[in-house]
Amino acid sequence: MKRAIAAGLAALALMSCSNNPGDFDLQGHRGARGEFTEESRQAFERALEVGVDTLELDVVMTADHVPAVWHDPIIEAEKCSGEYVGKPVRTLTFEQLQTLDCGKQLTDFPDASVVENNKILQLDNVFKLAKDHEVRFNIETKIEAEKPELSAPPQEFVDAIVASADRFGRRDDIMIQSFDWSSLELVPEGIERVALYDSTTFTPNSVWLGSATYDDGVVAAAQSVGATVLSPDYELVDQDLVNQTHAEGMKLIPWTVNDVDTARSLKKLGCDGIITDYPGKMSEAL
Repeated sequence: MKRAIAAGLAALALMSCSNNPGDFDLQGHRGARGEFTEESRQAFERALEVGVDTLELDVVMTADHVPAVWHDPIIEAEKCSGEYVGKPVRTLTFEQLQTLDCGKQLTDFPDASVVENNKILQLDNVFKLAKDHEVRFNIETKIEAEKPELSAPPQEFVDAIVASADRFGRRDDIMIQSFDWSSLELVPEGIERVALYDSTTFTPNSVWLGSATYDDGVVAAAQSVGATVLSPDYELVDQDLVNQTHAEGMKLIPWTVNDVDTARSLKKLGCDGIITDYPGKMSEAL
């Protein structure tokens, strides 16, 4: 990672950055996971308070077809307590999810404020929270391509997200992101498609790529499913990737960047934004 960024910085003198002041897209990961319980009302309120450009969040589909704002396909004991721990969200109704207490201190985020008796939100709740804010929404379809029985069909995700956005007049403000690129191919025209990937999903013969072809390279492959934003693990970013992405008219927004120096280096490389667990400190630093 350090070598890649150093090499990129050396090349900066030969090129101009793609992002002008004010164009850098600061995205609060799961609201503000490093500051409050992830994807809680308070996490999203914190992200809005510090002025993020985009709220980044996940959606899983319930048994009664509600887009629940949660990351995991199975209710994990690490995060939640209640009768349905260990059950797939796909098999539970939204009413059943509401019996869970999903406010626990996570080992990786010891300084985050815990929201006691935190209740899982649905997507409508997030749009309501942000109704008075000029903010975008980067919404991930949490599809388990390797274990499809754990998640709803891709079309159900896309339809539910778009319907919720339409109820609040926010269709123009949403992006739909996914590691499962088959779902991106279903996104209606006019809605931005974000191709997520890491070293385990962008591989030969990967089930995550939809109709895309690995041999074309990641930029061309993402373009082939209609993506206009490439969103890799930040450790995969180097100057060549930035240049290739921009040459095709796409944006590059890596995840999950929690170190200020790394964020600054990525911005200097020409990245168009970052996704971070700490939007508070990043809003001050960048």
